[in-house]
Amino acid sequence: MDPLSVLREYTMRGELESIRQVGDEFHFGDECRFPCNMDTAYRSKQGSLYTLDSLVFFVKNTHMKHTDYMQQARALKLQTVTFIDRKALLDYLEGRVQNTDAIELLAPTAVASVALPPHLHHLDAPSEDDVEEYRPDDPSFIPSKRGRLDDGIVDLGGSIAGISEYEPMEMDASHMISFIKERERPIRDRNTILLCHNKDFHEILTMLTKRDEEKRKAEDLKEAENRHQSNGRYGSVDDKRFWKGDTEPKDTFGLKGKPDLSRSSHAHHPISQSLPISSTPRSGALGDTGQKGAKIEGIPIILVPNAAQTLLNMYNAKEFLQDGVYVMPDVKNKKPEVLYFYRKMGREKPVKYEVRDKTTALSPKDWDRVLAAFVLGKEWQFKDWPFKDHAETFNRIMGIYLRFEDDSIDQAKTVKQWNVKIISLSKHKRHQDRTAVLQFWDALELFVHGRRLNIVF
Repeated sequence: MDPLSVLREYTMRGELESIRQVGDEFHFGDECRFPCNMDTAYRSKQGSLYTLDSLVFFVKNTHMKHTDYMQQARALKLQTVTFIDRKALLDYLEGRVQNTDAIELLAPTAVASVALPPHLHHLDAPSEDDVEEYRPDDPSFIPSKRGRLDDGIVDLGGSIAGISEYEPMEMDASHMISFIKERERPIRDRNTILLCHNKDFHEILTMLTKRDEEKRKAEDLKEAENRHQSNGRYGSVDDKRFWKGDTEPKDTFGLKGKPDLSRSSHAHHPISQSLPISSTPRSGALGDTGQKGAKIEGIPIILVPNAAQTLLNMYNAKEFLQDGVYVMPDVKNKKPEVLYFYRKMGREKPVKYEVRDKTTALSPKDWDRVLAAFVLGKEWQFKDWPFKDHAETFNRIMGIYLRFEDDSIDQAKTVKQWNVKIISLSKHKRHQDRTAVLQFWDALELFVHGRRLNIVF
């Protein structure tokens, strides 16, 4: 007997008041009872099975706000139903859906107790031997004290669901297979197979990220050396064109030592036309993005939107950027003015970061420390920013637009016109959050290296 099916039946009939707790057991009317901490067949998207006491408390308190429900459940030390499981679980228990992938067929770990009629309380449950020796066609059969009941064989959790009275199981193989298939439930699907409980692939991700970083640094160093050699050998484009030819100047005279009038326009030696060769790069030879500026002192800053209806704000930025886990923002908590966290992904030593959502208090030196900004796609977010347009803004600061992968693409039309990186999150697959955070850190490294920013990030 499945406690989840019994709870669903009582919920659909509106008889939740008949479920009462007696000691360590839940009594479902006078029909059956189960241990309170018994695992049910409903698996959370986070991987764990919900216990019976957690589901009973949840279904009896669906009228409460989710935050109030979680506070009371934690106070009672019960397992809480997550927000992402709430709707699907309630639809199943109230009968709006017949089945769901979250249900797994489990081997019976506990035996449900079945209430016997009052006149049979002195009898014990029948054993397998008693059931086998029962002969309904024999009127002279006298049951032992562990024998049959007037209402049929009692279901103790090991019998076949749907058979309330004794029936001879005489059927051919095809009927038996059909009978079994009708009662099959999926134990695993493609999502649960990919879940690795108590496994952490953070070390592998760190190793791959570190290898890519070392490869990128080596390429940048090689490119810088080639640029230095190129600018040290050729003082200008004319010098470079000259040195690519013969190392000796060409003879500008005719065969008999007379000036060649056909080359009168090139009578001057190429060396006299070129600028002096410089052994060091000249000012501005690398362009604005190639000059290495002065070291930026202070903690790097990341800006988030100052809004409650957004995926990332001051309420959940630390969990996402530091721990790689996305949680829904709880706006009931007090919002901090400044938030600090430590970046550990891809770093041997943690690097401290600062998160802000108000830009009015930022000084020009503070704006030098701003490396990235999560954008909403609304113009009011850039009201007090010291840049003339979006092109200058996202040339100085890396822009990120965070969205759910199932959201309409129309919401990102405005953002696609800007130079920002779009990162998609899954609404339900929380194990994919770390991948999204790694995309953000990889993009930030490319941004900082590309602009030669002298800051510890």
